[in-house]
Amino acid sequence: MASTYGLRGDVAGEEAYLDKAIGRYSPAVAATARAGLRNLRARLPGARLIVYERRQSLPIAFAPAQGGSAVFSLVLYPRWVRFFFLEGVAIDDPEGRLEGSGSRVRSIRVDERATVLEDPYVRRLIARALKLAGANLKSGTSHVEIRSKIATSQSPGSTRSRNQPPNKRLQPSAAAVEPCSLEGWARRR
Repeated sequence: MASTYGLRGDVAGEEAYLDKAIGRYSPAVAATARAGLRNLRARLPGARLIVYERRQSLPIAFAPAQGGSAVFSLVLYPRWVRFFFLEGVAIDDPEGRLEGSGSRVRSIRVDERATVLEDPYVRRLIARALKLAGANLKSGTSHVEIRSKIATSQSPGSTRSRNQPPNKRLQPSAAAVEPCSLEGWARRR
């Protein structure tokens, strides 16, 4: 399927694609994600949103509009949404609210109405991350870039399209369903 890979294509189409991709999640996850996006777009109006659609998740990265690396990402999973600080390990977090044990990234789970993103402490963490990255996500022309697309008939967590036949390798062969006795098993060994 086509993708822009960093080139600005049909902006309205990319916004529509993002909305449709979010809509494939459960109503609760989709509502949480949309609330989070509204909040983050209001706080970071110059952010370029980079969408990396995967089979098990929908990461939406927030990067400077003029180019550069992403600083944050909002990621939809089949049952929840998380907000990631992509250089979270370097952020001073005295309350220990950021979760994760990797070498770089830390995250927080986004609640139902995305109110965690309005929490003064989390807002300070966002400001620290922006300062640390030296990134300006408040100015510039915001737009969406789709970096990968999966078939629109797939739902999150599915491994194939509903119209695609099952993998033939997973179907048992005649030999595999043939009854086997202990004597037969011993002879084959």
